[in-house]
Amino acid sequence: MIVNPVLGLVSAINGLFDRAIGAAGLSPQIRGKLLRQQLDSVGRMMPVLVAASLVVVVAVLALTWRSVMFWPLLVVGGVIGLIGMHSVSLAVDWRHGQVTVPPGSASRSVIYSAVLGTLWGVVVNMLPIEQDGTMRGVAAMGVSGLLCIAMMALVNYPQALAAFAIPLVIGGLAAVLGLSSSLDMWMHGTLLIGLTLIMAVIARHHAAAFVAHRGAEALVKEKGEIIGLLLREFEQGASDWIWGFDAGGAINSMSAGFTTATGVPEAALMGADFVDFLRCITPPNDPLMTHLERDITGRQTFQDVELRVTADGRECWWSLTGKPAVDESGNYTGYVGTGSDVTERKAAERRIALLAHHDSMTGLLNRTKFTEQLNSCVARLERYGTAFSILFLDLDQFKAVNDSRGHMAGDRLLVQVAKRMQAMVRETDFVARLGGDEFAIILPNDGNVESASGLATRLIEQIGHPYLLDGEPVSIGVSIGIAIAPLNGTRSDQILRNADLALYRAKADGRSVFRFFESQMDSEARQRRLLEVELRDALLNNELLLYYQPVVAASDESPIGFEALIRWNHPSRGLVPPAEFIPIAEQSGLIVDIGDWTIQQACMAAATWPEHLTVAVNVSANHFRRADIALIVQKALAISGLAPQRLEIEITEGLLLEKPDEVIEKLGEIRALGVAIAMDDFGTGYSSLSHLTKFPFDKIKIDRAFVGASCDDAVSRDTLKAIALMGRTLGLTIAAEGVETKEQADFLSAIACQQLQGFYFSRPLDSMDLPHYLLTHVLTQAPALKAAAEAKLAGLAG
Repeated sequence: MIVNPVLGLVSAINGLFDRAIGAAGLSPQIRGKLLRQQLDSVGRMMPVLVAASLVVVVAVLALTWRSVMFWPLLVVGGVIGLIGMHSVSLAVDWRHGQVTVPPGSASRSVIYSAVLGTLWGVVVNMLPIEQDGTMRGVAAMGVSGLLCIAMMALVNYPQALAAFAIPLVIGGLAAVLGLSSSLDMWMHGTLLIGLTLIMAVIARHHAAAFVAHRGAEALVKEKGEIIGLLLREFEQGASDWIWGFDAGGAINSMSAGFTTATGVPEAALMGADFVDFLRCITPPNDPLMTHLERDITGRQTFQDVELRVTADGRECWWSLTGKPAVDESGNYTGYVGTGSDVTERKAAERRIALLAHHDSMTGLLNRTKFTEQLNSCVARLERYGTAFSILFLDLDQFKAVNDSRGHMAGDRLLVQVAKRMQAMVRETDFVARLGGDEFAIILPNDGNVESASGLATRLIEQIGHPYLLDGEPVSIGVSIGIAIAPLNGTRSDQILRNADLALYRAKADGRSVFRFFESQMDSEARQRRLLEVELRDALLNNELLLYYQPVVAASDESPIGFEALIRWNHPSRGLVPPAEFIPIAEQSGLIVDIGDWTIQQACMAAATWPEHLTVAVNVSANHFRRADIALIVQKALAISGLAPQRLEIEITEGLLLEKPDEVIEKLGEIRALGVAIAMDDFGTGYSSLSHLTKFPFDKIKIDRAFVGASCDDAVSRDTLKAIALMGRTLGLTIAAEGVETKEQADFLSAIACQQLQGFYFSRPLDSMDLPHYLLTHVLTQAPALKAAAEAKLAGLAG
């Protein structure tokens, strides 16, 4: 492909000038429109430039009539006239016949301008300006006039202006250099150069302003066309619409989608009050509608406000967004906004919520949905100041029912409780089951103390009525903690925490009551947190210690071992019982470290006792689940040197109810070490026979509640006999704890309980009392024990 060098030069010049006047950064489309406007401006002014050229040509020819230069000047002037007339003809043709710029028009304009400027430069040098003062004046005026007229005609397209002016100025300077008078030469040259530079600066600024103005105008028009196109497409949608009303609230604009959504003709809607119309189709006392009215009254922007409306005979949901409109003077002129029908989305959300956000057993909201609703209430509180209330509920005595009658019965009980709760709240309230026997209620638009207390009173009364499970009446209660926002907090976590503190107080105050959050509850919680910090330090500062309560043989009340019981020797509070700090350790996770320490210390202590004595360590459910308990026991045995058969690990029955396969595996690992396993507090939990056959237990410990009632309650005595018989049948050791009288000890021994433990025999012993107990109750039996051992060895040898 052959490239025309002239056109290439012109293209380079065009790029240089575009950068100078700020046109180079425009998009090709905008630049094309701007070029047409530039050439249109040149085309309009071209006749003026041609006319000026003809006037100067006539003047020059008149002065050179009958001279030797007349005919050459006539030829050059004729060429100038022909080129000028041809350029005018081309400009008129494309201006009136085409919208786009014809190919090559810009280059042709520059070339024509350069040719005309060059010809005029030649004309100036052909004139005898040195010999004739009149001729010199006509030449000076001609050059100046042509430059001025060219600047006016070609200023909006500086490429053409430069192409015309540069050869003309060079020709003029060449003619000036031919003057013999140095003063004339310098005066004419200085004027020509100075005026040319001033003209160039003015031309550049004017061209840059033209480009900026026309470019911005074209860009705005282009964006307006795009916006108009999008707006027309938006208005054509049946589920999206545009609305507007004037300063008086009367509807003054709407799209077709608006009338389709409402089912009301445009004539009936036009001029109607917008807020009154919405009020007619939304539920009475809708808080979102109230907030929308408040925003409009305050001339505030609102966005994605979802209203439940009844339109065209059906219930649907609209999402509205609007902002106040003002005129050029800043005066309020009404509102403009958009709307969309989100009924399908709402229906889908409702289906998803039903499947994913509801408790599968009770049908109440689950914890996830409860959190979402709480966050929505907090958002409305922040935006509109809408108060709300939170009620935390925890069932009383439910665990006893669940453990004694089984989980299926407990589940049926929870379903009945959920129905009673749901029946006592309003349609706009939210009831959720957070897990287990914990529930929560949100009163989303109600921060009234009387409303919350009234509901709490009714809940306690109704939930306290007996239930029928398998034909038998069962009674439970409920404790309730209440927090009201913003009075008791403005953040989700803060409100939940305060409701939980109020529930904690309700339980501490006797259960089956409700309590509102009070500021001192927070200080009590801080005290518990302080106790947690001190408990962490207690591990490091060796403030924890073990007491040991003897376990005796029922046959002769001789000691056969001890149970390790943990205590906390607080530096300022003195001896803290486990009932105060173990729950804190459970909640904080310190129970794992404390449990590990207890097992190791108990093993090290037992290693110093006579070899026939055992030590029992109670392992909490949280410790058992979180730790590798078999590894911990193995490590403690290795460090202490204690024989595995001298260690007993006690667990509660509640541990068996969650993930039984994992529990069986861990218990098997412990048994493989040679360590005995005992079930503690037998009789207070589910007490399923399957647990005793399925899990590898060596011993069951009867709870002190049965032992304490054995003297007065025939049912308790029969229960103890049944447990003892079951133990003998399964080959398990039966131990009873909480023995406080001789009568209890005799009864338990009579029904074949092998081991006894309680205050009747000894209180828990600290490190000072334990050696004395060993001396007085164990070492005195050493000769008998030795004789028995020797007799056993002799029998084996024979």
